[in-house]
Amino acid sequence: MIKRSGSFRFRGFTLVEVLLVLALVGVLAGLVAGNVGAFIAGAKFEPPDRVLKKAILDAIYFSSETKDPAYLFYLDENASFAVKDANGVELSLHKVYQGEWNEDYELPEVQFYAIGPESGPDGGSTVYDEEQLSLNRVPFHFGSSVPFMSEIRFREENLFLYFDPFSGFVLKQKE
Repeated sequence: MIKRSGSFRFRGFTLVEVLLVLALVGVLAGLVAGNVGAFIAGAKFEPPDRVLKKAILDAIYFSSETKDPAYLFYLDENASFAVKDANGVELSLHKVYQGEWNEDYELPEVQFYAIGPESGPDGGSTVYDEEQLSLNRVPFHFGSSVPFMSEIRFREENLFLYFDPFSGFVLKQKE
């Protein structure tokens, strides 16, 4: 028989080490749980300029596909962009806030303006004023639109987007 010399020593964690790990896990869980509400609220919201870009691409697609005019509207009551045909039938709806509507949501203010023909010696101004260029809806005919821009006021930020009348992509963006 072989006899082992020395004492048996149990290897493991001490009570202090176990408590320290549990305290760290608790702190991390508290941090994550505190931010879960912000993650959920953020998932219900999409920036209005991104939603507008999607709606414009839909309007271009529908007018090209059907060879009939499509119209882009902004609906103040539920912060959404609607694409409708000439008869007023809704073709698509793009919402800024997803899910159930809440009265506490901050509504973006969106205004469309036609870009008037430029005149003058520099070619940099138009003879039409802002009221004459204001649009309630943006028409799209066979895959193109009038030259237009959009002003979006949301969360203390003003954003001006100028759109290409054929592709629907943003030409320039100003704040």
